[in-house]
This record gives sequence, C-alpha cells and structure tokens, in this order.
Amino acid sequence: MKKWILAGAAVLLLTGCGAEGDGPQRAQTGHIGGDMAISREMAAKTIACAFYSPAELAALSPEEGFSDITAEDWAYPYIAGCVEQGFFAGSEEGTFRPRDDLTLWEAQALMDRLAPDYDSRIVLTDENKNMAVSYELWVQLLETALKARRGEDSLYSYGIETENAVVLDADGLCDTGKFTAEGLDLQPYTYSRITFLEKDGEVVALLTVEALSPVVKNIYCRQEDGKLLLETGDGGVSFAYGGEIEAAICDVKLEEGRVTEVTPAAELGKCTVKRVNGEEIYLAEKGKKNWAEDARIFDARGEELKEAGFSDLICGTDTAEYFEKDGEICGAVVQENAVLKNMRVFLKGAEQETVTISSEGEFTLSNGNGKKKFPTGAKATLTADLPWFDYGILTVTAEKPIRLAFADGTSCAYEGVLELERRGENSFSIINELPMERYLLGVVPHEMPAGFGQTALEAQAITARSYAYNQFYGNTYCGYGAHVTDTTASQVYLGYEKNETAEAAVKATEGFCAVTEEGTVAQTYFYSTSCGFGAGSEEVWSKDGTFSGAGKSYLQAQAYGDFTTPQTEEEWLAFWQDWEQDGYDMDSPWYRWKVYFGCGQLTEILEKTLKTTSNCTVEGNPSDLGRLQGMAVTRRGEGGVAMELKLTFEKGTATVKTENAIRKVLSPTKQTIGEPIYLQRKGGDSLTGNTMLPSGFFAVKEMRNEEGKLTGIALYGGGNGHGVGLSQYGAKKLAEEGKSSSQIIEYYFPGTRVERVM
Repeated sequence: MKKWILAGAAVLLLTGCGAEGDGPQRAQTGHIGGDMAISREMAAKTIACAFYSPAELAALSPEEGFSDITAEDWAYPYIAGCVEQGFFAGSEEGTFRPRDDLTLWEAQALMDRLAPDYDSRIVLTDENKNMAVSYELWVQLLETALKARRGEDSLYSYGIETENAVVLDADGLCDTGKFTAEGLDLQPYTYSRITFLEKDGEVVALLTVEALSPVVKNIYCRQEDGKLLLETGDGGVSFAYGGEIEAAICDVKLEEGRVTEVTPAAELGKCTVKRVNGEEIYLAEKGKKNWAEDARIFDARGEELKEAGFSDLICGTDTAEYFEKDGEICGAVVQENAVLKNMRVFLKGAEQETVTISSEGEFTLSNGNGKKKFPTGAKATLTADLPWFDYGILTVTAEKPIRLAFADGTSCAYEGVLELERRGENSFSIINELPMERYLLGVVPHEMPAGFGQTALEAQAITARSYAYNQFYGNTYCGYGAHVTDTTASQVYLGYEKNETAEAAVKATEGFCAVTEEGTVAQTYFYSTSCGFGAGSEEVWSKDGTFSGAGKSYLQAQAYGDFTTPQTEEEWLAFWQDWEQDGYDMDSPWYRWKVYFGCGQLTEILEKTLKTTSNCTVEGNPSDLGRLQGMAVTRRGEGGVAMELKLTFEKGTATVKTENAIRKVLSPTKQTIGEPIYLQRKGGDSLTGNTMLPSGFFAVKEMRNEEGKLTGIALYGGGNGHGVGLSQYGAKKLAEEGKSSSQIIEYYFPGTRVERVM
C-alpha cells in the first residue's frame, strides 16, 4: 500500500493570515501556507467549493445546526455543504469547532470520504495524529483526493482552475479580474503575483507567491488627478506617478506598492476586423496578427471600463483601438457601438478547394500586393496553392453580381464583396459581405416559397431580419469572419436571384424587426411546419441536456389551432394519429407523418447513432447492449415536443435528451437489416433516406408478439423543424385569413411589436 511521507510538514506555526500583533507581514516567494495551520472551517470551504457553485451554497438550508456557528458566519454555507455531502460532522455536544486546527487523523478521514478507492494514506502514529495540518499540505491532499475521486489529472470537472494574477488590493481585485476570498486575508499578497485555485470567481485555495516585484502586463492605464490609474475592467487602483502618458495599454512594474516603470504598447489606432478568434485576429489595415499570450480586451463605451472578449470585436467594423507589442496584438479597447450596415455570410464551409469566378460585367481580384481586372465574359478559377493567396485576404469586387461555381457542382450569384482567405494548405474560405437588405433578398425566397404570398413573405422578412440583427451583434461566426452561415445552421442564403414578390416583401418591411417590451430586438426563430403546437426555446435547446436555461417569454409553447393540449402518452398518440386535425399548418405535407422500424432494424440503427450523437447517456457497454426491448418518451414540453427518450435493451439502457439528439438517434434510414424505411407524410407521398426525424413532436407505438416480445416501433408525429417561433405554413394560413405581417409576428412572438430599428 502506498503511504504519504510527511517529512515534518504537518505541525506549523500560525504566522500571518490574521494573527494578532503588528499586522500581517508581507508574504515571501514560494509555496503559501507552509508556516500556518489550516482550520476546520477553511478546510470545509476548500471542499465545499469543489461540489457547489456560490449560488448553490447560498441556497443551502441544513436541517441540523451547530451551537458554535451561525448563519452570519462566513464559513456557514461551506460547512453546511460539507455536512450535506457527509464529509464533515460535528461533535456529540453539537459543536463544529470551526476555528480549531485540522488534525492529521481528521485529514485522513476526509481523504477516505473524498476518495475511498485511493490507496495512499498518511502515516499516522500516536505522536502525530493530533498534530495540526499545514495549509500547504492540506491543499496538496485535497487536490490529490479530488483527482483520485474521478480518476482525472486535473480539477477541471469540478469547475476549479488555476489562476495566475497580481493582487492589486486586499478586497480581491487582481489584474485578471475581481475575486472573492471568504476567510482569507489577501493583504500580505497585495502587489505580488500569486497563483491560486478559483471557481466562479471565488478563491478556493492559495498556492504560491510567484513574484514580489511583478510586471502587470497589458493593463489599461490613464492619468487622473495627477495619479496613474490601472483599470482591470472589474475595478481600478491608483498609484503616485511622476511621468506622463496617454491612455493606453501598458506594462507596469510594481515594487513594494510603487510604480517604478510604465511601458506603453505601440498604438495602431482603429482598425477593421475581418476575422477574430482566441488565437489570432485579421485586421484589414494590418493583416493577420497573433494575440499576445496575456492580451486583454476592454470595453470603454460606458461610464466605467469593463472587461470584454474577442467576440466583442464585431467582424466588419472598426469600433476598437488596437495595441501591439513584439509584433503581436496585446490589447484592444472598444470605443464605439457597432452599427449594422453589412452582413458577412460564410459560404459553403471552411474547406473550399476550388472555385470559378465570373460575372456579367467586369470583376476585379485584389490582395495586399496588387489587383487584376477581368473583362466581361472572363472566368478565373482559383485554388488555394495560387500565389494570389500569399498576401492575405483576396477580395473580389464587381458592379454586377459575381457568380461562383463551386466544386460540388452548384453555382450562385452574389452581390456585394467576396473575400477569399487561405485557411489550410489546400483549402480556403469564402465570405460574402453585403448590405442587410440585399442579404435578405438571398434569404427570404429560399426560406419561404414565393407562392405563400407577399404578406407571409413580409412576416418571413421581419423574422429573418430580426434573427440576422442578433447574429450580427452576437458575432456568432467571428472565428470564420462572418455573422451567419448560408445553411440552416443560420438561414438558407443562396445569393442573388430575381424574385419580385420577395423583393416587394423585403422592401415593404425595410429596417423593421420584432422588438420586445424592453426595447431589444427579439431573437426570432422559424421553421417549416407545426404539428398544431409549438415549443418553448428552453424545451428545445440545452447544450448539457439539463434544460436549466431560462426561456424567453416570447418563445414559449402554444397551440396553433383550436386544440386541447393532450396530457398523456395515449392522448398524444391519438392526436398525431388523427391526420385530419384542423390546424393552421394542415396544408403542409409535413403536418402529419409516420414511420415504422422493425425491432432488429432499429437496434442496428441505434448501435450506430447512440455513439455519434451528443446528449446520449448509456448504462452498459455501448457496443454490446443487445436487442432493443422498449422505447418511451419520458419527458415532454408543454406543446408535446420530446425532451427525453428512454431506450431499454437486453443488456442496458440509454437516455437521450433534447429534441435534436432524439431526432438524430431515431434516424429513419436503413443500415443493412430489413426493408427500406419509408417516412409517410400527410401529402400522400413516402420518403426514404432521411437522416433524422422531421421533428421532435411524435408518440411511440410499440409492436409486440403474443409473448410480449418487441417486434417493431411505429412513430406517429407531426411538423417539420424545431418548433420554436414562427411556423412558415402557419404564417401562410394566417395571411390568407387576412392577418397583416405585423399581426403574424406578434402572434408567433407574443409580447413583441414590429418597429423600425435600422
């Protein structure tokens, strides 16, 4: 059995960190806490932080209390958390002894409870078992136990990270942000660079003092009232300073609480962002630049400077000033609000290998080295190995739409400007930048048939504009240099194509969006067909499958017809088996559908899809679950959307969460077993080869033989798409009933109104 060798590190003196006398002394470099014991309450804090968030700790109300600690004590929530988890307990007299030193035998007991399967132990003897454990040693023991508990090499799964920062004041302001430090005295570490464990902005444990005369790198500095103000984005601290500097990103050296040196970075001024991610940024005026390791981004648009991120640097805008050091961007300060003029669309994915360019008129190719004009009728075929790409982004401009012929055989014409950038050894990306209203002309007729009529198309235009508005400010695809893609991941965009009805709809609604009661543009979504009910956004989108996010008031489940909401699985099945239900979407061929799987056939499909789909939890060997024995929807949204699916096999079970994952797992496509799988629609036709179910609105009907053995599964459902927001077929019906485009928007997004915002 492995054993811990303590080497005399357990019994130590309480010097510093709140001891009485002349006040805390300035810390020295090296490990923190080797000369002070850790108290039981501080040990409880370090443990509780691993298993709870600050909000969860604040909400704890333990049934049992201790006579020597109250809810007003700083350690109360941490002790409550440890007691709830069964790590700590009080004495027979009902006390906790919060300020008593943690002893060696208590530390070993905690280790046993935290990581019962870990085989290393502290060497305990009658002479040392009641000795105090040093702060430093306890932190080492805790890290070891937490990692062993989950068989991991880091504390990442607990949400705990290691922070390296300069402490700027005793209240927890550091150069990297503002931290709370309950129970800890940070005064000895002010103006020093330290490392510590943190979770959700709380200092879990101090580790080391790295430097007593640190350099605060890439901090925003300005002079005010004769002093130098260092601003972190979470607060500032001022120092006496005899020099003069302009507001800038600087390196500042501190010695014993004094500024001894200020080195401003080179100011590049305002630049236009073409593409940005956490590693690099492409500036139109400077080309591609790497971010410095300690780069900082600040937001100076309000009364107080705030910390910002690279996604706040909106592609296609020049709202920030940039600073450079050693050839890298070390800082950026956002000075103005971005104004939406143009949309940037990511075309056809990141790995284009060849494209042929043409136009009905002349077109020009230009890069950082020069330009070349092509006459009317000419074509230019580009591949990533051409020298054209050696000088950064290649820009294509023309007075008439530019046509691109892609390697997959498709061809589209685009207005505005095209930007091509080599992104791999043999591939490049393509961005189309053009005004918002022209962008919508490439969306509306491809997302909704012109035959739906101008009013429905106007509702589509308002919905698409509102969606694009939020995507612009969300800077969603900034890593690719775009705001949206040209696929259903955003909105289908196929460039410019003459369509008088769509043009009239876009023109009639120019600049109008759906606006919430708070005055912000609503995050609008749309889909093809409802089954008679819609879904709330929080019921559909959940990255971790917990459905814990707060839904938007205007994106909630509601009925799209005169329906009574079914309450049981039997009622939902009957609802979707009735193909004559009189709903707003009943003219859609997707209003009702059904699909049948043989049991062996579906078992084979699930063997593949459960391994390749997120939000699937398997109990058992995923490669050997055996034959499917049962299926049930175990959680639904208010409008009937499947949120959780339970699959029972001979040798295990699987739980699938979120409608998208469920639709993918139940892929109605034959593998090798059985006949082709037909997806039958209300329109009377049958489809094969669908990679996922049309929607998450369905009920399960199990087929069993006389012995009760599962022989097949029939799914009866309705609708096409995620079910959140505007139903396009429903909008068509409401328009035919005389509703205006504004009324349609306000119906599908209740609580919003249509207003001009651009």
